[in-house]
Amino acid sequence: MSAAWLHAYVHYLSVERRYSPHTLLAIQRDLSQLPTPWSELQLVQLKACLAQCHARGLAPRSLARMASSWRGFFAYALNQGWLSHNPCDGLKTPKASKPLPKAVSVDGLAALLAQPQLEHFELAQAQVLVELLYCTGLRIAEALSINLGLHWQQGLQEIRIQGKGNKTRVVPVIDRLAQTLDQFLLRRAAYRSSVKKISPDVVGNGGEPLWLGRKGQALSVRQAQLDVARLGQLRGLDVPLHPHMLRHSFGSHVLQSTQNLRAVQELLGHASIASTQVYTALDFAHLSAVYDKAFPRA
Repeated sequence: MSAAWLHAYVHYLSVERRYSPHTLLAIQRDLSQLPTPWSELQLVQLKACLAQCHARGLAPRSLARMASSWRGFFAYALNQGWLSHNPCDGLKTPKASKPLPKAVSVDGLAALLAQPQLEHFELAQAQVLVELLYCTGLRIAEALSINLGLHWQQGLQEIRIQGKGNKTRVVPVIDRLAQTLDQFLLRRAAYRSSVKKISPDVVGNGGEPLWLGRKGQALSVRQAQLDVARLGQLRGLDVPLHPHMLRHSFGSHVLQSTQNLRAVQELLGHASIASTQVYTALDFAHLSAVYDKAFPRA
């Protein structure tokens, strides 16, 4: 019974709610923590399950996410008539702190991108990927979904991306980034021809992926994270470099320059401006200076 319920719920989230594969996997992991049978679960059992997960070292944010997955599932099950009551009613989780997003300094990124690309293809590709992520604010999964011909053509001034929830947005491409990508295509073509066997997933219905792995396959998220981190270490950055830090850096630096929160929201593809407002805390001194200049009573 539990397997059938899970299958129906995942299908609903995928088809009707258009959740991403990563989100679906996370929800399935959260639901796998529940004792069975699900039809007989009570609030006290859910509390005990959360307590056990907490004892294993799960952070408050992880517990909150897990409880959120449970609430969504049991609300759906109740709506389908599978349950007569919702065992999550009254379920509380520890309040999770909201850490500020980590960003790299303008000078640090400028110094990294000013250096010539390394001879090793994977590291050269990582530097181009860093520039793309920083100049567009794309999520790593969005960047890796870029296909030649479909999303990128030589001299293109914008990229149409399908982001979270299958929402499409258009991301502008500055001239310098466009030149970097056009030059990278030449190096990519040479690397592609040097790989003896090209993985079948490289040639798909939407064209070839822009980023290639070590054996000619499409670059995975995990490998991209490792390559970016290695590049940052080799370039002497004072903080460990992660692809999502570049998205945070983009949002923070654009907001510092423009003070236009709504524009940053559109560029990052945030559904709610509340998600964008966190960037205002990254440079309070700068915002304070603007306030002192602009407010009549300052």
